Amino acid sequence: MVRGVFQPNKTRDITGLRFNNLTAVRFDHRDERVKGGQHYWLFRCDCGNEVVLRKNSVTSNNTTCCADCSRKRKALVNTKHGGVGTRLYREWAGIIQRCTNPKDTSWERYGAKGVTVCDEWLSFPAFREWAYANGYDDSLTIDRINPNGNYEPSNCRWASVREQANNKQGTLWIEYGGERMQLSYWADRLGLPYHTLYDRLHRYGWSVERAFAEPVRRAL
Repeated sequence: MVRGVFQPNKTRDITGLRFNNLTAVRFDHRDERVKGGQHYWLFRCDCGNEVVLRKNSVTSNNTTCCADCSRKRKALVNTKHGGVGTRLYREWAGIIQRCTNPKDTSWERYGAKGVTVCDEWLSFPAFREWAYANGYDDSLTIDRINPNGNYEPSNCRWASVREQANNKQGTLWIEYGGERMQLSYWADRLGLPYHTLYDRLHRYGWSVERAFAEPVRRAL
């Protein structure tokens, strides 16, 4: 084990860089017991704890916070709140995952961009209380009023798919048949799912004419 001053020719200097909930403070040591040497750094977690961790584990998103915070997150997910299995619980769990879990499929659009969940909503009962006091029902999904803001009471509401689509950055305007409207309104007029039209136009590269004219195939 080699301790001492950081050697820039040996590894990239990450001092001050933030990785999920961890910020690199300084180089700590190099473990020569491993071939090539493993570099360890002192990191400060958002909760205030300072821990020495293997650099590669942090920069590759395998370690995202200190052990104390990791235990709290696991306990949070596994705790029974009387709501497990409900749609509202799944909505809440989805928020937590996309903002805190780098392995979540939506991480790049949320946690990776710095979107966080307020401390109050890390508790499902608190989130549930806010939800029912603010018009939640199973036909709605949570929507951030400011798309660049965080998940917190002052920036969230319950909205329909169309309302959410209109609030997203880069709202899609489509001209068709001499009219120009947002894609969500075209979906309503045509009686087609918004996400179906979006995928046809932007994922599959269909023309507007084909995307609007072709009916949705129903599963048998």
